Amino acid sequence: MRKSLGVVETACRNAGVGRTTHYEWLQKDKGYAAEVAEIDEVALDFGESQLHKLMNGYTLPDSKVFLVDKTEFKAGKAVTVKVPLVVPLQKHVGPNEAAVIFFLKTRGKKRGFVEKTQVEHQGELSVKPAVDYDKLSKETLAEILRVTAASTE
Repeated sequence: MRKSLGVVETACRNAGVGRTTHYEWLQKDKGYAAEVAEIDEVALDFGESQLHKLMNGYTLPDSKVFLVDKTEFKAGKAVTVKVPLVVPLQKHVGPNEAAVIFFLKTRGKKRGFVEKTQVEHQGELSVKPAVDYDKLSKETLAEILRVTAASTE
């Protein structure tokens, strides 16, 4: 499981066991379940580190090849040939805007980085009608029934 960072199919194939066996062990063996949970945390840590890498930008090894003239002597004569000259370089990849936005949307909610307003409510909700139907006359109630019936046809 560690080598596959918790990817069940890959881990089972590498270990030579079926997925069903893995899930049976997961239910029956608390020690195994704890190890799998720890591996899930390691995988999540790895994903977060990759996200931070994308947000910060990173440097990759690179190289550039130049063709340069080289003089060689063949049969006593000077001959100019082109030979490759490989120059090692560092390539910088800048910050990834999508990674920054994703991070702020998921981890920056408490600072207002949300696309929509989230409303949290505690307690009981009660809906009171705007009209107290008990206080309406029979004629008014009949008119309301007539109008609503006509609007549904």
